[in-house]
Amino acid sequence: MTINAQNRLLPDWFSRVRTRQTVLPRFQRFEAWGHANVTQMFNTILRRLPLGAVLILEIGNDEPFISRPIVGAPAEGERITEHLLDGQQRLTALWRGLHNNYEDRTYFLYLTEDEETGMPYYVDSIGRWKKSGDKAYRPFWANDPQQLWNRRMIPLDLCAPGDAANDRYKLWAKEAIKDADERE
Repeated sequence: MTINAQNRLLPDWFSRVRTRQTVLPRFQRFEAWGHANVTQMFNTILRRLPLGAVLILEIGNDEPFISRPIVGAPAEGERITEHLLDGQQRLTALWRGLHNNYEDRTYFLYLTEDEETGMPYYVDSIGRWKKSGDKAYRPFWANDPQQLWNRRMIPLDLCAPGDAANDRYKLWAKEAIKDADERE
């Protein structure tokens, strides 16, 4: 048996999760982090502090354990090549926060000073909900790029790695600053 340490960039992790090459063995506990833990993790990343190691088990042709995808990730994909043994909470929080697939919460990058750390930006979240008959999540201002930009907030899913998020960001930014001269 060989133990091998490797660095893997976030886009590579996301690619493996999206294509279902990396999954969780079923014996792993379910998602346990609350929104405060997720927020702290994103702010740790912004401060360029270490986030911890991740342990994977590379598998051959046959999975040694029954598995399941990371919460919010596709259930279908390529051949499973590894089980995530440690780091599930962190990878799940990264995946869900950067894909905006928490049902009751949306994470934002605030472009204002964090009073606690003095950083010029920070991540936080707001609760989201729908009333019967609503088509969009409340509060409604959180769906409006112009109102978000006025509050110096960017939806965190627009900061995800990859071309799709970059394309969504460009459209969002164009909408956010539309008619800016008229508002000033």
